[in-house]
Amino acid sequence: MNLSELIGKYGDDKVEFQNLDQCFDTANMKNGFTKITFGTPQQMGPNGTEKLGLVVWLDRERVAEIIAEEKS
Repeated sequence: MNLSELIGKYGDDKVEFQNLDQCFDTANMKNGFTKITFGTPQQMGPNGTEKLGLVVWLDRERVAEIIAEEKS
């Protein structure tokens, strides 16, 4: 199953997303890897955060193009 299939079955209108650029506290580069810490409004419970979070990486320029297309 790919991500778009998962989102389609879950319900696109039920998916929330959080832009890492807008919520990270620190970002440090070490040995070619970036370590990022961030805050989220998701509440913690005994099994982790209330909702499951997934990290999805998208081409920054392509996302900007898509957003610009939606606005026009």
